Amino acid sequence: MRFEEIGVFDVVHKHLAWPWVAINVSRTRFAFASSENEISTRVLDGARIEHGPTFRLPQGLVLPGKPAPAAGHRGAEAGIHGFSLSSELLAVTGVVEGKSVLVTLDPQGEQRRSRVDELTGGDFTAHALAFDRSGARLWISAENGTQTALMLVDARTHALVGVVESEPFPPPSFHELHVHPQDDAVLLLAACGQDGTFARVVGFTDGPPVAIPTALDQGAESAGFVGFSSDGARVHMVESDALRTHAWPGLYTLSTVNLADGFSSSYSGVVLGHRILIDGTDTETGDSDLVMHFDPTALRGVQLKPPAPSGMWVGRLGADAIVTVESKGDPARGRVIRLPAPEN
Repeated sequence: MRFEEIGVFDVVHKHLAWPWVAINVSRTRFAFASSENEISTRVLDGARIEHGPTFRLPQGLVLPGKPAPAAGHRGAEAGIHGFSLSSELLAVTGVVEGKSVLVTLDPQGEQRRSRVDELTGGDFTAHALAFDRSGARLWISAENGTQTALMLVDARTHALVGVVESEPFPPPSFHELHVHPQDDAVLLLAACGQDGTFARVVGFTDGPPVAIPTALDQGAESAGFVGFSSDGARVHMVESDALRTHAWPGLYTLSTVNLADGFSSSYSGVVLGHRILIDGTDTETGDSDLVMHFDPTALRGVQLKPPAPSGMWVGRLGADAIVTVESKGDPARGRVIRLPAPEN
């Protein structure tokens, strides 16, 4: 497999939940904690990685000093729980003095702070957030032990556009938000350990956001997000031993293809144009640097010859690059790696 390392950086993560790196919606820049109280950014400029602005976290919002509870509703741990980046702002959610807060910053400092319970009218703790496609609004995923909430707020004023409440996930649940590339909608995936992976889809047009029922609302096999197809009509997710493709937005199964013999996925991958790449390990040797390649149909796949990029895959950057982070070390070494298409 051909690849080219075009950038390196060090990620300080302490007890921050994965992912430790936030990539913006346009896939042109990313953010990561470079110290306990600073978020640094990098910008993709052609085939180079340049330094972007650094955001200093406000008082009370630093990397968490203790891990999230192993079971039950997550919410008591102080510090940041997640962050997201737009072209101008950094948004951070976390717990300060026992209350979940949303803070937006520009490079000069804190721009606005709101308590999540005052936004929703309920005692919710936010766990993940993502700017929408325009960068003008923020999706926020939260829970309170009895309900899950997906809310949409104005990024600068924090005015609530709307909130969609639904059944709680089996604890402990770890949230990831994936903004659809064409629709004004978001996919929430919640990893719930042995209970599997659950989903919520919420969209909006000219009014408040509304829930879109899906086949994964009540959970399914544990799986990780790979990516949306290039036309946005499908969602690719990888289980330990299979690539499963779901229709958007209902998430019913379109196809399921087994991975290669002896190949176990790392529950991660990327869609690079017409290529679907799955990160994995060798079940016999324990080699963790294996990659499978699927064509656009997600029906035909082959294991690629080594070498392969090392580390945990965060996601796509630009048209043909990925961000990875080593699983060991704090700080951990991050890399930006170009995966050019094979030559004919």
